[in-house]
Amino acid sequence: MPNHLHLIVEGTGANCLDAFDYLKHKLSERLKRDGCAPLPENYWFKLVKIENEEQLKREIIYVLRNPLEKGNGTVGGYLWASGWLYFSNLAKAMGGTLAGEMSKRSKIKYFTTEQTIPDHWRVHPYLGLLPDSFVDTTLVERLFPSPKDLQTALVKDYEVYFQMARRLGELYEFSKTEISGIVNQTLQKRFGGRSLMELTEQDKGKMALILSREYGLTSYQISKSIFLKELVVRQFLSSKELR
Repeated sequence: MPNHLHLIVEGTGANCLDAFDYLKHKLSERLKRDGCAPLPENYWFKLVKIENEEQLKREIIYVLRNPLEKGNGTVGGYLWASGWLYFSNLAKAMGGTLAGEMSKRSKIKYFTTEQTIPDHWRVHPYLGLLPDSFVDTTLVERLFPSPKDLQTALVKDYEVYFQMARRLGELYEFSKTEISGIVNQTLQKRFGGRSLMELTEQDKGKMALILSREYGLTSYQISKSIFLKELVVRQFLSSKELR
């Protein structure tokens, strides 16, 4: 997949389309100024309506985890994402100049537009427009009542992230540590907290199906994580009795 970004925005469908067209236009202008080709005319985006708060929470977790999955920092540690804004004083500590304190000429030069710029937007001399200018931190802090709730969801909501990635057609592969966490969570939720040693052969077959269907693990990954021969795992996955 080409370079891309994920945004959660508030507005009507028409507002979102206008925002995308404007963003595409501004990016193309910047690319041309830097001596590069503009974005292609068929540069596309996918607009998904958020129906309720539970879906909104899943979308937030997906967007915040995305830089982490791409190796761009620790949880909430990627400068160009919004993860470091929540339950944090870093935005205030970074300083910057309010757009309302800039002259009209300075704003036109910096933002390369004569459109009205909100006075509360803050510009950093090295980082540019800071995300706390347009990110609603109060929404996230309401949906996740404490820093621990947000951080736990970010590092342990394996199923949410995988299902969202699959729906968007993005590739995702769990690490060994994550697979171990998935197995432990599944034991707690689906098998009454029993250990792998306490599971019957039939239970391990059900576990194999869960890991395959809900998390997309391969037969090799499953065999290593629940201590079964890969051939046995494949037999379980093809068995009609367990479906």
